[in-house]
Amino acid sequence: MSAPNVIPDRIADSLAKYPPFSLLAPEEVQELARKARVQALVSGDTLFEQGSPPPPDVYFLENGRIEYYWNNEAKSELVDVRDVGDLIGLTAILEKSPVRVSANVAEDCLLYALEAETFLRLIEFNDAARNYVRRHLFWATRVGGKVSVPEEARIHGKRTILESYFEGAQLVKPRPLDRLLTCLPDESLEVATAMMVAKRVPSILVVDEQRHPLGVVKSIDLLKEMVVAGGSPSSPVKSLMSGPVQTVAPDSSTAAAILLMLRQRIGLLCVTEDGTADSKALDVCTYKDLIAQTSRHPAFFLNQIRRARTVTRLREICDEIELVGKSYLQAKISGILVGQIFAELNDVLIERLIALSLEEFADQGKKLPEIPWAWISIGSDGRREQILRTDMDNAMVFASSGDPAQDEENRQALLAFNQSVIDKFVACGFARCQGGVMSSNPQWCRTETEWTQELAALNPEDGNQILRASILLDLRFVEGDRTLCQSLRKSLFATAAQSPFMLRRLAEIAVATPPPLNFFGKFVVEKKGSNVGEFDIKAKALSPLRDAARVFALQYNLASRHSTGGRFEELAEAVPELREIAQHAYGAYDYLLQLRNLTGLDRRDSGRYITPSKLSKLERAQLSNIFDIVRMIQQAVRRTFHLDPRMQ
Repeated sequence: MSAPNVIPDRIADSLAKYPPFSLLAPEEVQELARKARVQALVSGDTLFEQGSPPPPDVYFLENGRIEYYWNNEAKSELVDVRDVGDLIGLTAILEKSPVRVSANVAEDCLLYALEAETFLRLIEFNDAARNYVRRHLFWATRVGGKVSVPEEARIHGKRTILESYFEGAQLVKPRPLDRLLTCLPDESLEVATAMMVAKRVPSILVVDEQRHPLGVVKSIDLLKEMVVAGGSPSSPVKSLMSGPVQTVAPDSSTAAAILLMLRQRIGLLCVTEDGTADSKALDVCTYKDLIAQTSRHPAFFLNQIRRARTVTRLREICDEIELVGKSYLQAKISGILVGQIFAELNDVLIERLIALSLEEFADQGKKLPEIPWAWISIGSDGRREQILRTDMDNAMVFASSGDPAQDEENRQALLAFNQSVIDKFVACGFARCQGGVMSSNPQWCRTETEWTQELAALNPEDGNQILRASILLDLRFVEGDRTLCQSLRKSLFATAAQSPFMLRRLAEIAVATPPPLNFFGKFVVEKKGSNVGEFDIKAKALSPLRDAARVFALQYNLASRHSTGGRFEELAEAVPELREIAQHAYGAYDYLLQLRNLTGLDRRDSGRYITPSKLSKLERAQLSNIFDIVRMIQQAVRRTFHLDPRMQ
């Protein structure tokens, strides 16, 4: 209920007791108070629901207590609490993104709903108030700070890394039950065929007495069995059905369901009451059924890439993907998650380019050596962070024959093949790596034994060797023999983690570059060259965080994640004393990826250099705060690896 006749002076007096309002001019607080609405909520009410659009107002909690809950399927977990003097809903408003949590009233509350547009305008031109807001958004202590959703809850039930993004997309809605065609496993093929003909559907779902799905029989299977193979019409359908059936729950993401079908290479999904095969079937959906409910999304592009027959068509798809990626970033979708989406698409693109090159080699009568090999992504693509087509980082590992001469012969054959794939990459709009980090370079096409021996013999004082090692430590399998890649990655991690000299050198690199802020808090920009007046966001902000995440992963044996964000998540979970700073580092890296990639897409370059004058005051303040986080993570590296003599 609302009370529109509350005197604005009373609201202004209440607001003025707390920052950031105490940092505003009295007349500005009065302006907010005049436009404010009062809301009284009782225990058990909900202020806003998880997934809802950003609220039009920022809520000031005058009295009472509100608890934040994160809901995942049937699980609801308390993740934060808001008390008197807190602002609520500000993060979603600033990021223009759906609300991450549900705000439930734990104690009777009195709230002031402050017009968001007016509030943001006032703090935009008040440095002190804006500084307070941006700092507390990162430290998550007041003013609706970012909520840390538990890792276990966040990944629970996810089948692909993309599903979290699509939680807000269209949902799977079962159609009327009378259209679902089912039969028992002992039903004859003849009867099942008649039922499919009568319903004019291409398949029938095989269920048990409780209508739990067991398998599927398709019309093409019936045709092969009864016409081509001359099978008996009286045979039971269980003799022909394929299973188990992939299942999803009602109201799950349509886009995620499509991705599941594409990744598993299946044509049907069964919708069941609880999303498992142990509950009643409600509907059967084909790819076309689901795609009709969705707009253009990664699942569409995955399918298009796999169907493309020419590099020209693949270039067109890559251009479209880049435009969609830009729209994701402009909509404030997580930079880390967009990188993961692009990694999935790039992996499928590489698979397709390799397949096209294999076809060309076969047409030309050429053969690859009959040995295990694996195409691996390294660098930013290995970390699942490459969105721009400004570079490529890849390599190849192949099995050693034990004979150096034979290994060299195999390498030359593989190099010719890799060059064919790289040429197609370039035709798709990707730039060649200026440092030569490509599988067509003999230095990046080596046997597993050669890679392992190189790292074992590494000289920590040799900068080039350290650079190669750090690039290789980000390797990720894409195509070929997965076990070969996994074995190499495990060996490299073990070798690096057991070398205190290498760990120390990697730690020194992580703290070597100070953030681009001077003593007075001003951005340190380039003084000469083609980027005068800009600062290097890659070298001064992204790289220190990336390097810190990598060396911490080695120090604490955190090898299950590839991305910088994933490594910080692992670190927060595994090392309690570093949890808070690791969580802040994750958020900082996410923001920096968004900023760099949007800049690169706008300028048609790598996005490495940022122009401070083109940022809003709030964006500059947020960036300044991120540099504080960079300092803190570097300080954590110094403490862990005893780099600062004063701490030894």
